[in-house]
Amino acid sequence: MLIFLIYSIFYPIDFYQNELIEELQVRGYFFTKSPSIRPYFFDADEKTYSDSLKEDILWLYNHIWISNVRIALNYDTIKTIRFKPMVNYYFSNFSFYLQPDVKFGTDSLPPSKVFKNLFSADYERVYTQYQNSVFRLFIGRERFSIGPSPRYNMLLSGYGAPMDWFHYALTAKYIKLSYYLCRLDDMICKPVEYIGDTISTIINAQRYLIIKRLDWTPVKFFNCSFSEAATFGGENYSLMLYHFNPIVFIHTLQHNWEKDANLFFHIDLRLFFKNFSVYSALLVDDYQLEPDPNGEPNHLGVNFGIELADFFIDRSFLMLEYHLLTRWIYSIYAPHQRYNYYGHPIGFPYGNDCDEVYAKYTYHINKHFDIYLAGSYLRKGENQVNSIWPIPEKPRVPGTSFPDDNFLSGIIERTLNITFGIRFFYQKNLYLDTDIGFLNINNQQHIENQNKNLFQFHFSISFLRL
Repeated sequence: MLIFLIYSIFYPIDFYQNELIEELQVRGYFFTKSPSIRPYFFDADEKTYSDSLKEDILWLYNHIWISNVRIALNYDTIKTIRFKPMVNYYFSNFSFYLQPDVKFGTDSLPPSKVFKNLFSADYERVYTQYQNSVFRLFIGRERFSIGPSPRYNMLLSGYGAPMDWFHYALTAKYIKLSYYLCRLDDMICKPVEYIGDTISTIINAQRYLIIKRLDWTPVKFFNCSFSEAATFGGENYSLMLYHFNPIVFIHTLQHNWEKDANLFFHIDLRLFFKNFSVYSALLVDDYQLEPDPNGEPNHLGVNFGIELADFFIDRSFLMLEYHLLTRWIYSIYAPHQRYNYYGHPIGFPYGNDCDEVYAKYTYHINKHFDIYLAGSYLRKGENQVNSIWPIPEKPRVPGTSFPDDNFLSGIIERTLNITFGIRFFYQKNLYLDTDIGFLNINNQQHIENQNKNLFQFHFSISFLRL
């Protein structure tokens, strides 16, 4: 088999190179017009610097390469080994990418169908695309992430099951218009589901996700973006040409033609200074302009974060961020419109009814070694994306009302996660990453006083450039 390797590539969002590219942006050495759309595109061969500038960042810049083979071992609440070879080819603005995922062990993420009780396998990323400075056309499977966080985003995180997309984008000076369409998994369900319903009708619903996004980057250190997302579908549902228009709102289609959908609006911004960046996002699922007669609350998500380079110590990088998502965001009375894919949240990986604070500090010892310390504290209420709607819908019933607690409902599960890791780089041929950690869970699975302490170990190796 012939394997082609290029240096111009979209780096997968869960690869360490994204952290390094992110750090280059914060340090002011590299900018993208759309810093809240990932994977990032980075052409290492095209970057040229003065000798003094290159010496300042050579220890970071030389680590941005991609291997043809990646193996990852996880030992915590799950125990898996994943083998991910990669084939990539690029010519005349066309690119082709193929990355299988072979998994030994069991976890909640695909692939899940086991062959001969040994392993499971599927495609992690596989696509073809055309891109120039103005237009991009993409068809295939990719882990896109939309939002300002370098880690987890509320609109589209990319950390659930890999999704198949039809995507195109148009760029003109300060503006970028992006369109994403995904056929979600079919669902056999009730057309409407709420607590106490007596509905016996069952449908086989075809499900879709559309995201439309407008990025405005008037100067290289500032980006502001607005997105609309919608999950929709139904039995024998057919897409219309209207759905493929990147400019019109799905909300207008829903209002004028009674094409029901679960709608989301997302606003985010990023601001870069020298060695400092700040970002924020607001996700609106439903906002009550007037008091709701059934007491329906606002369904919101917020994210705020900062990044600092050389914080007290040269060659260091610090990231701090906070997420909060209310109880019923992502949920809806129509099961086929819930914001999930094969049972996994499309947005924030922990779903709704939660908040989390996260920090990571990295120190680049020399050109061969990095060390890092990361920690997170998650509070998770009992509600899930699949939680049944609390009041009757279509029609609503006077006198019924939403529960009073719109955030951190029921018995709260609290998780403290601390890890310490080491990275090793050898030229542009070998990369090792290993970490050990401690996981403390209080009220595990929302059972009062059920606590658990776990030792964690993760190891990954990337090698082979052909």
